[in-house]
Formats: sequence, structure tokens, C-alpha cells
Amino acid sequence: MTLAIPEQTPSAAEAPASAEHRIAPRHRVLKSAKIVFDDWTAMDCAIRDISETGAKIKVSNAAMLPHKFRLLITSDNTIRDVQIAWFHHDTAGVAFRGEAKRAPIRKL
Repeated sequence: MTLAIPEQTPSAAEAPASAEHRIAPRHRVLKSAKIVFDDWTAMDCAIRDISETGAKIKVSNAAMLPHKFRLLITSDNTIRDVQIAWFHHDTAGVAFRGEAKRAPIRKL
């Protein structure tokens, strides 16, 4: 499955730093996380920066991610519904949808 992103959405390589208009400032982190699919299968990823409204994640191939999924942040045992905002090679920006919830570890 491939994900089509509208042409006006810049990739990480094309967007100059001054073009970023974020609602909340991002903080550099290095946290392990899991991408959780609808059938509760999971794939490892790393969170590279995070804010109140979203995160930048590193995966093996961001173009293969579904448009919406869950992001399990293992260090604080929370899970967030997210949606892809942009992607470029092995990096993707995700927007948080709704509030963080405690992760149902037994399902993973």
C-alpha cells in the first residue's frame, strides 16, 4: 500500500526551517515506540522529537505506513491515535488525534 500526500505538503527535505508553523514547540528526544496496526500487530520505531500535538518518528520505510494508526510510547506506557502529516524516506511526522491513553499491554 502506498500513501499519496498532496503536492502542497512539503517533504522533510524540501521544507525550510522557517516554513514550519507549529502550534506547540517540539522537543528533541530519543524514545522507543511501536506502531500499532488495527489488528494489534506492531512494528518498532523511534520517536525523534515530540510536542503536545505530534511527533517525528523514524521507521524503516515511512511510505509503507497507513494514514492512521496507533503509536505506543513504551517509556510511559501510553498509546496515541495518530495520523500522518508528512513523510520522507525513513522519517514521518504524525499528528496526535485525541488524548493519550494507558496502553493495553496484554494485546501487544
